[in-house]
Amino acid sequence: MSFFAPSAPSKYIKFTNPGDSVQGYVEEVSDPFPVKEYKTEKPKLDSKGNPVMQVRMILATPDSQGEGDDGRRSLYVSGWRMTTAIGDAMRRAGETAEAPKPGAYLKLTFARLGQASGGMAPPKVYVAEYTKAPAASAGMAAHADQESKAAMRTGESDTATPWGPPPQSTGSAPW
Repeated sequence: MSFFAPSAPSKYIKFTNPGDSVQGYVEEVSDPFPVKEYKTEKPKLDSKGNPVMQVRMILATPDSQGEGDDGRRSLYVSGWRMTTAIGDAMRRAGETAEAPKPGAYLKLTFARLGQASGGMAPPKVYVAEYTKAPAASAGMAAHADQESKAAMRTGESDTATPWGPPPQSTGSAPW
């Protein structure tokens, strides 16, 4: 993604309560960038002093909330619990890439709160389902014009998404 050609704005996803979930087709995945502290805007550091990194993933979801909302959602992926859930789902689906690919189908759910320790808040535990992109979907996504993609997202076309219904999922993690 270029500085001069940023992606279109999209609403971001927040997992507040157990059971909160998002699902959709991956449109793009950014390069990793540092998480910033809320008030100071300084890079957040881990216990070893290294910057905590995240990626921004754009998902085409069926969650349009009316006019002006195309259903695209930004998912900020950071923290080992979320990245592990997605990575495990990718491996179960046979994905060999290091990051989700455009055209893949992803479902991420805030499953439950984990065990709190050391006076910290209990961690969020996530589960993910991932279905690899069909071989032609990356090319379809790159060459589809904006009108047809928007029509597909809003249900104004013959199919609900540019790639049709999701292929059979590998399912959630066994735990």
